[in-house]
Parts: sequence; structure tokens; C-alpha cells
Amino acid sequence: MTELIIACIRTGARVPFDRVTTLRNAVDRNLDRPYTMVCLTDQPERCTGVAFVDISAMKLTGWWTKMALFEPQWRAGAKVVYLAFDAAVSGDIASLADVPGEFAICHSEVSDCGYNPSVMVLGSLMGNFVWYGFERRRDLMIIDHARFGPATCIEELYPSAPSLQRLLSPEFFRTNLRLM
Repeated sequence: MTELIIACIRTGARVPFDRVTTLRNAVDRNLDRPYTMVCLTDQPERCTGVAFVDISAMKLTGWWTKMALFEPQWRAGAKVVYLAFDAAVSGDIASLADVPGEFAICHSEVSDCGYNPSVMVLGSLMGNFVWYGFERRRDLMIIDHARFGPATCIEELYPSAPSLQRLLSPEFFRTNLRLM
């Protein structure tokens, strides 16, 4: 595995498998540096060019599977750029791989929710405290954050996370990566 992981999550039967291959192809066209594409999944389908990590043992469902990104074992010390399937790669995304620090996340336009976990960057060996904080109180956090899910859960665990919109050029989310 390289020092950079581009990650996606596909769990349950709701998301068609071609979303994985579409994202793989878009990243391949728009990232000119070594990386490993990883899909966290509980589904059996596989394809070339993507490493698959079975997360079914974590017993996370729905949008809560995003919390698996913070689990340290599967990341093996690599930097992780997470892209949800609602993030359309349309240009060079190398600046995401260059985001400094331990963690950065998109900030949301929704007033009740400060974060949008559709795009996140986890530094090498970073963010573990988010996983451990979530794991210690998993059942309570899932109840407390039922309305906005991982967005407000991550915000509670890491309230001062840097904003990707502030760290990247103003046009990045208009020209290189569009959130749908």
C-alpha cells in the first residue's frame, strides 16, 4: 500500500457497484501521483484497481459506516482522502492529498450541522481519537446524532476541525470536485 489512500465506502445493497468503478476511473484521470484506492465495504463485488476492506465486523450501518474511516488498523499509517459518491471528481485533486495536518473536513451550509463528511482528509496515523471516542459511546452517539449522523458526531468529537473550503483554493469545489 502507498502512503496515500483514496477511500470510498459502499455498504448495503442500495448503492450500485458501478459507483466504485466510476470513482476509481475519475480519480485515475485526475490524480497524478502514487495512491491506493480502497473501498470499505460489506458487499462481495470486487474489481481491479481497488483494494477492498471488509468492514462488516464493525457492525456499522447506513451513514454510520463513515465512522469506519477513523478506525486505525485498516489505514496502516497512510494518509486518507475520503470521497463520498456524491462528490464528483472533475479536475486535479492533488491539492486534497497535500492538505496538511491531522484532519480536515468540508464545512456545511446547514445551520444545525457544521460539517459535511462527503470529503475528509485524515493525516497519517491521525484521527484515531475520533474512532476511540465514538467506540466508547457508540450506542449513545448514534442516538444523540440520529438527525445528522456522522456529521454532528464528528463535530462533537473534533469541534475545531479545519475546513477544506478554507484550506483549498476558492475555485477547487467549483472546478475540481463538485459536491452534489
